[in-house]
Amino acid sequence: MSEKLKKWHAPCGIYCKRCPGIKFYNCKGCREQKGQIHKFPVCKTFNCVIKKGYNFCYECEEFPCEMLQPIVNFEIFAPHNSKVYNSVMIRKIGLVEWNKICEEQSSLYYEGRKVKYGGDPLTLEKKDKNIYKNKKKD
Repeated sequence: MSEKLKKWHAPCGIYCKRCPGIKFYNCKGCREQKGQIHKFPVCKTFNCVIKKGYNFCYECEEFPCEMLQPIVNFEIFAPHNSKVYNSVMIRKIGLVEWNKICEEQSSLYYEGRKVKYGGDPLTLEKKDKNIYKNKKKD
C-alpha cells in the first residue's frame, strides 16, 4: 500500500480532505502531521493504530472500538462521524477503489438525499425498481 495513496486517508478512516483542519490550520493530513493538527493534542486513535502497527483501524480485531464513539474525539463533527463508514468501505472494496469514489461518497454522506428508486448510492447497492411499486389487486 503506497504512502502516497494513504496520505489523505487517516488511520481511523477519515478522508482528510473533508476535514476543516485542511482549510483552517493548513493541515497536510493526519499521517503527515503524525496525528496532531495545529495545537490540538495528538489524536488518541492515531496513536493507537500506529502503536499496534496497523495502517487502518479496521485491521484491528477490536474494530470498531470505543475510540470511534461519537463522544470520544470530535466524532460528532464532520468528517469525524464518518470514521466507521469509511473504514468499512476501505475494508470492503480496498483503498485503491475507495480512493476513486471517496470524494463522491463523502459528498453523498454529508449532503446527499436518499433516492427513492434504483438503489442507495452510499451502499453501492442496486435495487429492483419494481420493489416499490404498488401490487395490483386481483
